[in-house]
Amino acid sequence: MLDDKDLAYMRESLEEFLPDTCTILSPTETPDGMGGVDVTWGTVSANVACRLDHRKTLSQDEMVTGASLRPFTSYILSVPYDTTITTDYRVVHSSITYNVVTVNTDQSWKSVTRCTLERV
Repeated sequence: MLDDKDLAYMRESLEEFLPDTCTILSPTETPDGMGGVDVTWGTVSANVACRLDHRKTLSQDEMVTGASLRPFTSYILSVPYDTTITTDYRVVHSSITYNVVTVNTDQSWKSVTRCTLERV
């Protein structure tokens, strides 16, 4: 069993492996006056320490685009364990915007938050 001190040490140690920074965005919906909504993206957190890894895809990770089969690419984003991020958010890393697809929220001894991303 890990105690609080061990877990804190693991969290500090893992932050050394987050060489980049990213910006986390959240949506705000406003009525567009025609029965719909306009979505704008505002910054939740800037300069968040992170690491972005290309996720190796399996052959079933494909999508149909324009009547042709195209490989689907996803990424794994690692951020500090206490970072606020949900599947409603977006992430900007190196000027590229990604949708957050999944967030690991239900694990024991959470030492880092990992999200699956797809490019917008």
